[in-house]
Order: sequence, then structure tokens, then C-alpha cells
Amino acid sequence: MKVKRLIGAIIAIAIASMLLNGCMSRKESGMRHISETLSIDCSSAELISKYDSHGGFHGDGTSFYELRFRDTSQVTNISGSDDWNEFPLSDNAASLIWGLQTEYEDASPLVTKDNDWDNPLFPKVEHGYWFFLDRHSYATDPKDDSHVLDSSRPSFNFTVAIYDTDSNTLYYSEFDT
Repeated sequence: MKVKRLIGAIIAIAIASMLLNGCMSRKESGMRHISETLSIDCSSAELISKYDSHGGFHGDGTSFYELRFRDTSQVTNISGSDDWNEFPLSDNAASLIWGLQTEYEDASPLVTKDNDWDNPLFPKVEHGYWFFLDRHSYATDPKDDSHVLDSSRPSFNFTVAIYDTDSNTLYYSEFDT
């Protein structure tokens, strides 16, 4: 009888440990994913905000992270990378992030919270670098955003990030439909 209780206690402790470890490592796994995707080290960044609506039908949704760095050390890594582009954003990237208003077009941003098209998740940024990764199955060059808004695409799957050099803040989003 004592052996059964001991085994039960050990199993309960092991399960509790796994649950606590899983909850505690969510932040680290999110930061690790961002670091791997962007090829920069986000381990020292402070998580300012996080939003994630993924988990719906087929994993559709929007995730958004705001990370603040204490210093400018990431600028050297970003500016020397072929994966990052210096501002200004391309018209397509700007349209996805902030929407587009011209004399002939008025398009809402795609990267929003709760599909509130009037409130983009990305704040306006004046100086910095931007990153784009087209994860759609139709993409021939994942770094090229020129076809992301083609009407022949039935859905969107992309990652976009902005590093604001004025505030040492990284904004990161994955958008999936």
C-alpha cells in the first residue's frame, strides 16, 4: 500500500513539474522562435506586450510581440543581414502593416487585433529596419513581398517585423488565414 502511494506521489510530482515547466517556458519558446526566424538574439529583450489569436480553424490567426532591447547591439546584426531591409517599407509591407490610402486606393491593414481594421497592431515607426517572410505555399521567393497581395492567392501566411532604431523596440507578427 505504501509503495502505491509513493508511486502515485512521484507521478503527481512529475506531472506538476511538467506543467509548471511548460507554463514557465512559453515566454522563452516564443522568444526563441522569434530569434530563430529573424536570426537575431532576443534573449535579453524585455517582453512589453503579446497578442495571439491563433488556434482557430486550421491555426488561423495573428500573433504580435513587442520586445524592447536595453541597447543598440541588435542594430549591428540587423543592418549587416541580407534578411532585413532599411526603411522605408515597401508599399506592400506598409499596406499589410498600416493599410494604404492613396487617391485611388483605400485598404485597411491586415495585422490588427480582433480584426479591428481601424487599429493596426504595429505603431507608426519613422526610422529602422523591416523584415518580411512569405510563408505561403505559392511563394517562390520567401523574402519577396511583391506578390503577397496578388488576387490569385486564396489566403495569407506571412511573418513581418520592424525594428525601431529610435526606441530599440522590435515589433514582430505572424499572420495566417
